[in-house]
Amino acid sequence: MTDEVPTPGPATPEEEIHPGEPVCVRFKGRRVEIFRDDERLKPPLGAFVVVETERGCDLGEVVEAPSPGLTIRPGSRSRRLLREATPEEMQRREAMRAEDDASLAVVRERVKHFGLPMHLVDAEHQFDGNRISFFFTADHRVDFRDLVRDLAGIFRTRIELRQIGTREAARRLGGLGPCGRDLCCGCFLADFERVTLQMARDQNLPINPSRLSGICGRLLCCLTFEECGNRNGPPATGCPHAEGAADSA
Repeated sequence: MTDEVPTPGPATPEEEIHPGEPVCVRFKGRRVEIFRDDERLKPPLGAFVVVETERGCDLGEVVEAPSPGLTIRPGSRSRRLLREATPEEMQRREAMRAEDDASLAVVRERVKHFGLPMHLVDAEHQFDGNRISFFFTADHRVDFRDLVRDLAGIFRTRIELRQIGTREAARRLGGLGPCGRDLCCGCFLADFERVTLQMARDQNLPINPSRLSGICGRLLCCLTFEECGNRNGPPATGCPHAEGAADSA
């Protein structure tokens, strides 16, 4: 009697869609996306990698290596991590930052030409040159179809104009908060949580809009750092900036 070697069963839909481990990659403006490490490259934290996009490839920094807690939602359209970036690609990345600034100056002039009520915040070239994204704020919805056609003729590539909120604009521009430190959204916050005046009341803070608002004009994100400790939840986490200062003291 011989032992039979069990044959593997058919892959589940999740395994067929997401065979690789998820890796969290950050791009310019602290934009973060999750990619599949199908080749089992296992890039270390802080490594720069080339990833697959909808139309081509892009380059970003690994901010969370493969871990059991990082998952891809079944049915979502995740893309692949292709390889670690070469020294030549890193040099190209730095050169593209200068191209972002030059492109932004051109678009500001064209916005003025068309008389559009929009404030340009940032530009981002996709690494392979197949797309340039421009981010702007506006009080109302803007019809920029003529502007897009004009820019496509100037840059000879795909143009994306994306309207963002004031909090996202502050994240992209950076700056100092009322505490004198770099903005939390530009340093370590991955997502914007909902902030309410009730959080300030729970912490016995005076309801003074000028003291409770950040440079974006919205309520300070740091009001959420102490919120958990004032309810039936986990202890308050406190300000990560303050923890870093205490550790280095």
